[in-house]
Amino acid sequence: MDALVQKRILTSFDGKTPGSSLSALCRNLLEEQKASWPDLSLGYEALGSVRVKELRCNGFSVRIHHNPGRIKSTTATVDQKSIDKRPCFLCFENLPEPQRGILYRDNFIVLCNPFPICPEHYTIAHIIHGPQSFEGMVSTFLKIAKDFSPDFNVFYNGPESGASAPDHLHFQATARGIMPIEKEIGDRARLVFVKCIHATPLFRTKNVGREVIIMEGEDCTAIGDALTSIVSAMKSVLSSPAEPQMNLLGSYERNIWRIVIFPRQKHRPSVYFLPGNERILISPGLVEMGGIIVTPIGKDFDIVNEELIRKIYTEVSVDEETIQKILEALSL
Repeated sequence: MDALVQKRILTSFDGKTPGSSLSALCRNLLEEQKASWPDLSLGYEALGSVRVKELRCNGFSVRIHHNPGRIKSTTATVDQKSIDKRPCFLCFENLPEPQRGILYRDNFIVLCNPFPICPEHYTIAHIIHGPQSFEGMVSTFLKIAKDFSPDFNVFYNGPESGASAPDHLHFQATARGIMPIEKEIGDRARLVFVKCIHATPLFRTKNVGREVIIMEGEDCTAIGDALTSIVSAMKSVLSSPAEPQMNLLGSYERNIWRIVIFPRQKHRPSVYFLPGNERILISPGLVEMGGIIVTPIGKDFDIVNEELIRKIYTEVSVDEETIQKILEALSL
C-alpha cells in the first residue's frame, strides 16, 4: 500500500479478523471525522434544519426534503466533457485533507459523505479510479450488504441513473428504515409473486407509483445468479449498449438478502430542464426512487405535490409492459 493510500486509512475491515463489526467501525469513523473535519461537521449540523413534508400519493407515500447541502449532487454535470474537465472527487489524491476512511476488503474505502441525506451516510469507493459499472460486481454488492447488516442498506446508482461520480466505481450506505419504500415492500400484501429463477423468488409491487422488482434468498450464489440474469434481461429489453439504467437497493437480515431493483428509462425528468424559474431541481437516484425526494431549492420544496411526484416516477421508470418483457426474457 503506497503512502498516499495509507495516509487516508483510519482502520480496516477484512471480514476475517475478529473485532468490531463494520457498522461499529463506520460509526466510530463518523464521530472521529465530525471532530477532525469541520466541513463534515457542518454538513451534519445542517441536517437539523432540513425541512420535511410527507405526501400521500393514493397507495404510497414520499417524503420531500429541502436539503440545500445536496445542491452539488443534484446539479452534477455528468456528461463526458464535464467529467474530463474536473478532478475525480473520489480519488485519494483529491479527497479533502482531513478526510479519512476504512479500508474495506483491500479494494474499497468507506468514506463519510460530506453532503449527507440522513444522519448516517457513507460512500464506498473503489481504491482504483475506474467507471461506475455493475459488471462483475454482483458478489461484491451482496457481500457489502451482508457486511453492513443489520443496521444499514447499501445501494448502487447507475452511471445514468443518479450517480454524481459516473467516472469512479462506488456504492453507498445509509441507515435502514429511512426510505418509505422499505415499509411498503415490507407489507407482504403488496408483493405479487412472479416466478423463481435460479431458485430465487421474484416479486413485483402493487400501488407504489413506479415499477419495482424484488428478489429474496439466503443462498448467495443463487441470488447472485438471479440478479445477473435480471440485469442481462434488462440490457437486452432496453437495448442498452452498455449497462441498463437502474438503481439497486440491497439489505441482509436474518440470513436473507433482499434486493430491490428500479429499472429506469430516463436519468432526469423533463421539469429538471425547464427554463428559468420553471425549472424544478429533482434528479432521481436510489434515494428518490426509494421515496425521499431531495429538493435543494426552497421554492421546489413548496410546490412539489402528488401529481408532480407521480409524473416524475412515470417519466423516469419503465412502464408495466417493459417490466413484463424483462421478466419474460429471464432464463430459468
